Amino acid sequence: MRISPFPKNWVKAMVSKDLFEPFCLVAVVSSKGSVPRTTGAAMLVCKNEIMGSVGGGELEYQAIETAQSGLSQSGFKRSVRSYALGPSLGQCCGGAVNLMFEWYGHDNLHVLTALSSETASFTEHDIVGQRIPRLRLNLSDAKINSCINLQLNPPHVDVFLYGAGHVGRAVAEIARHLCCQLYWVDTQENRFPEIIPMGVTKICASSPSHIAAHASENSIHLVMTYSHQIDYDVVTCLLRNGHFTRCGLIGSETKAARFRSRLLQAGLASEQIERLVCPIGLGEIRGKAPFQIALSIVGQLSSWIDDCHV
Repeated sequence: MRISPFPKNWVKAMVSKDLFEPFCLVAVVSSKGSVPRTTGAAMLVCKNEIMGSVGGGELEYQAIETAQSGLSQSGFKRSVRSYALGPSLGQCCGGAVNLMFEWYGHDNLHVLTALSSETASFTEHDIVGQRIPRLRLNLSDAKINSCINLQLNPPHVDVFLYGAGHVGRAVAEIARHLCCQLYWVDTQENRFPEIIPMGVTKICASSPSHIAAHASENSIHLVMTYSHQIDYDVVTCLLRNGHFTRCGLIGSETKAARFRSRLLQAGLASEQIERLVCPIGLGEIRGKAPFQIALSIVGQLSSWIDDCHV
């Protein structure tokens, strides 16, 4: 069975498959006490694939078993079940969750196709009945007690990763699991791996700084190319226009000092230069292997993305 990150749009993920197959949407509709995931956490369960998570452990094992047991039906069905996270599940969280199970068969393809055409909205799920999910553009008049609303296309942050070396490859593999759209930039096609991680957009550009210049205003940038000059050009471009949320540069304290000196000589103000985070990464992770460096960087990236969603 293949386990993959939850898609940014669960409806499109299923409708766009080469061959549509029945699936079950499992979501946390309410929780109490200490629980691994809170309301809105969801996963998709197919016969041979799982996307997302509602908490792991025995809870998720039983949820997957329940979801797969209903995949043989042809139409739509909804069920809400309660789970106490105690001795009966072999878990010691002490809390409780209610999980909603929605099974979709071939008969529901036309409804899913219609929902997949929407770009920024919510789906309203009636947790006390069998009404098929309907579209809701806002939550101001949502029925809180009898429905749960799931984001049809969850908000994400544009993240630009410059460099397809050892660390860049490790970062791309881990960061694709975060709630972001990852754009992976390098100067030559053969610098990228043959297989690009799912959900990552590859950009081959002779001048990565041109990509930086046209990036979305609220984007995050991770700079780690094979060339200090390319790194400098990208960073300079970003700091000059200021249209970014975060900018991190891989390197040592020595590299950081040299870059800041060059940036000052180039006429950038101290306030602009202070926005550069170098060295990027969590100081608690001290290993120098590419994967350890990537863990450190993605750990900090995860925090930055969370800040964007607050």
